[in-house]
Amino acid sequence: MNSPATQTPTAVLVHGYLDDGAIWNSVRTVLDKRSIPSIAFELAGMGARASDHGPFTLARWADDLESVLRATEGPVVLVGHSMGSQIAELVAARLAEQVRSLVLVNPIPLAGTHLPPEQIAPFQAPDLGLDAQRAFRGALATAFPDEENDRLAQVTLHVDPSTISDTATAWNNGHPDGQQPSKFPGHVTVLRGEHDPFVTEEIVSAYVAPRFPGAISQTIAGVGHWAHAENPAAVAAVITTVVEGITSDPADGRPAEAWTAAFEQRTQESFAAALSPNVRMEASALAKPVERKEHVEALMAAVSAVYERLEFVRKAQDGPRTYLEWEAAAFGGFEMKGITILTRDDEGLITEIAIHHRPIGAVLQINAKVGGPLIEAGLIPAEYFNFTEGE
Repeated sequence: MNSPATQTPTAVLVHGYLDDGAIWNSVRTVLDKRSIPSIAFELAGMGARASDHGPFTLARWADDLESVLRATEGPVVLVGHSMGSQIAELVAARLAEQVRSLVLVNPIPLAGTHLPPEQIAPFQAPDLGLDAQRAFRGALATAFPDEENDRLAQVTLHVDPSTISDTATAWNNGHPDGQQPSKFPGHVTVLRGEHDPFVTEEIVSAYVAPRFPGAISQTIAGVGHWAHAENPAAVAAVITTVVEGITSDPADGRPAEAWTAAFEQRTQESFAAALSPNVRMEASALAKPVERKEHVEALMAAVSAVYERLEFVRKAQDGPRTYLEWEAAAFGGFEMKGITILTRDDEGLITEIAIHHRPIGAVLQINAKVGGPLIEAGLIPAEYFNFTEGE
């Protein structure tokens, strides 16, 4: 039996608008094979609970979900899809000690979408004909299984029209907590289907991910708004990675948390807190490794300050090493990508850093526009930068 510290978390799965708990069945099948327990939460007014009475609001559903979690023994990973992500976040903030991680799949921002009346009206009073329902899901998905589409179309026929209207109004209006940084302090992974025309990359980048310092954003290729139905294996794989990260040595995840948090704060002190006294740093923009902690602190504070946008899009763990893939823009919109490799010591502090930028223009820009001021200020010796003659 697992000890409390390493007990496998239960994945609690929250469906979205006009769906039901059974939409997670394919994901749960994969999780079961990996010995990860799961619960598919059914929203009042939908699916098997279509006969439930209102009110149908985000707060009411959050109260219901909170009751389920309190009755669930041990830690939890909360997974919410679309409108379900709004509900999951509210409960994660309430039960932060039990909810170890939050996975948001094609998430509607907690603040709501605030579609104007003419755009929200089709969601409040949709055509419930079978062909119309199939077309609705098909328009927002790339690979929605036909059999599952037909099943949901039949399920929706039993949902009261007033419930549908209240549900659409709830996710469109959102919750006041969405107007500020999230109250949930734990790990967050944001998943988006590559071809989702509703929850677009712009929405995630502007209204979802920035509210969670250190959130990891990932894209699932070839799918639309229902990533968990269109590619359940990919979604289950992400949930598995999250669960395995929780049940492993806590020090394994500490470098990534501290590193991403430092980029949020962009101060020398925030980087100092993540680093071992014996830290060593290599980078494609450096002529040789930096081996003094104060130099690494100054360099990272300066580099983080020039990013206009920075998103950590993937993470992998291999023993003491953490691999972070990222995408960024700096210097007036110059786009760049890269990989950072962090090696931790036994205390979870970062003892080695390797940063690889691409394209080569990113290296040249950092050399000229970051290295120069650091050298002039006397914070880092010139020998660490690859300046060519005449620069």
